[in-house]
Amino acid sequence: MLAPIMKLQPERCDMAKFNFLEEPKGGVGMEIIAADEDAVCNAAVTALCLYMWNQDKVIERESYTVSWYGFDHRTALVGLLSEVLFRMENDQLVFKRFETLSIEEVDDLDERHRRKQIRITGRAFGEPYDPERHVLRFPVTAVLLTKLRLKPHAEGLRFYCVLDA
Repeated sequence: MLAPIMKLQPERCDMAKFNFLEEPKGGVGMEIIAADEDAVCNAAVTALCLYMWNQDKVIERESYTVSWYGFDHRTALVGLLSEVLFRMENDQLVFKRFETLSIEEVDDLDERHRRKQIRITGRAFGEPYDPERHVLRFPVTAVLLTKLRLKPHAEGLRFYCVLDA
C-alpha cells in the first residue's frame, strides 16, 4: 500500500477526490476519483497545479485554451497534463483550475497516426508567473506513462498516473 506524501486529507475538486502517493520506485502517484471523464480531466489538471504551486496567491485573471490528442482517453489525459506543464514552463504561467470544454473522437489521420484519436480541449484558469507572489511547492518535470490507469470505480472513474517530481 502506498502512503500519502502530502499531509492533506484527500482533496475535493468539483465533487472529485484526489490524492498524492509516494511511489516506491520514485515519483509521486496522482490518484483521481471522479464521476465522469470531464470531471476526471478537471480534477487531474487542478490537482497537478495544487501539487506544484501554493494556490493562495494564484488568481484566475485569464483563461488559456489547452488541448491534446491521444489514442484513448487515458493517453489523451496524460498528454493534456504534459501540455499544461509545458505551457506553465514555456509561457511562464501559473494555473489554478481547469474546465473541460470537449472530449471528442477525431478523424485527423496523418502518416504517423492511423487510428481515430481522442481530443480533450479545455480552459486553464490562472495568470502569468510572478516570482514575488507565486511559490513553487514541488517541481514536476513530467507526467509518466508508468502505472497509467483509467478504470471504472464505485464513484465513477479512477485515474492514476505517476508524476516525475
